[in-house]
Amino acid sequence: MIGAGLALGAACWGLARVSNLVLAPRTFLVLFTLAWLAYACGALVTAQLRGPVTVVVILTVGVLSRMLLLSAAPSLSTDAYRYVWDARVSSAGIDPYTYPAAAFEVAGLRDTSIYPRLNHPTWRTVYPPVAQAFFRAVYRLAPDNVFAMKLALGLAELIALAALALLLRTLDMPLGRLTIYAWNPLLLVEIWGSGHLDALVLATVTAAALASARRRDGVAAILLGIGTLVKLYPAALLLLLPGRRRVSVYALFGAVVVAGTIAAGGFARWPITPMWRYVSGEYFNPGLVRTFVNEPLLALAATAAWMVVVASRAHAGSLAVRAVPMVAGVIVLGANVFPWYVVWLVPFLAVTPSVPLIAFTGTVGFAYSFFLSEPWTIPVWARLVEVAPLAIAGAVKLRGAFGWLPKVRARARAG
Repeated sequence: MIGAGLALGAACWGLARVSNLVLAPRTFLVLFTLAWLAYACGALVTAQLRGPVTVVVILTVGVLSRMLLLSAAPSLSTDAYRYVWDARVSSAGIDPYTYPAAAFEVAGLRDTSIYPRLNHPTWRTVYPPVAQAFFRAVYRLAPDNVFAMKLALGLAELIALAALALLLRTLDMPLGRLTIYAWNPLLLVEIWGSGHLDALVLATVTAAALASARRRDGVAAILLGIGTLVKLYPAALLLLLPGRRRVSVYALFGAVVVAGTIAAGGFARWPITPMWRYVSGEYFNPGLVRTFVNEPLLALAATAAWMVVVASRAHAGSLAVRAVPMVAGVIVLGANVFPWYVVWLVPFLAVTPSVPLIAFTGTVGFAYSFFLSEPWTIPVWARLVEVAPLAIAGAVKLRGAFGWLPKVRARARAG
């Protein structure tokens, strides 16, 4: 376990030393693969352990790996710079939804450190009002500071880690399973390396799972409402809350969403048009449906159908126990599978481990082979590597589902 932890830390140190991973994609893929192998070894060894020494080692390695990546400037994704830009625009008294960064009206706010790193500067921002409130709060404490934005998001992710530890204890599961979450290289890279907003989602959905496990469904609904105000997809988990007090639970969720929206300026403040442009116009790592039929609406319809099917299945247990198929389907069927979209699956894998899905959190990192050649595109071999764990798992399930056919044929021949 200690050896695996040292290897993980060394890989994170190597990633942090590369000033721009977009310009060194091979280095990233090698170090990320080494980090994932170390992670897999650590998770395999610790999954059934309960002792305090195990927990101390897991947390020590996890925290040190996070600190190593915290100092790195975001390069694989520059979304953190957009967070700072939006906060700068708001602080100047300008509505961040009104103009894209490249607009003449905000030309006076441009600089040489934040603006040049913005992705899609001709697009208006897509982040909901509560996310914008978070950006402004960080900006007030540390203006124009990407490191501060990453640190604030990292602290939110540590709340998720603490909530997961309490969740495992509540469910009487080995705390050694914390490794599945705390050492996950995808989570480390996307939250502590790139500084993605999904850290806030991790905090809300993990805390909601803890509340549900303790039979506090109203609190869980409130937390899911907050998560939905940051990014939309946590709303899918509302369908998995147990049937206890369902009407009041849904009412609490709706009240939080409505109150948060009104507090942020009303429903007109939701950037619906920029969101749709992002969903329909971005084509980085398309999900299952869009890989074969490039129709974003069809992908959204398939996602909605999956949510209904999973929610309608009779299954005992709390939100945490039921979440993995719901979250995995929402991710895989989505219009695009950006690697950071996968991180909210990771805490639930610590509760309900799935070898194919844990492996997928590693192979999805190969989407960054996008940067290997010009023009940027994900090569076919990388897409095959990415989906291999899911394809193998699907093949095994199909074989099991149709395992009765040879027996029927044998009986028919014998008869």
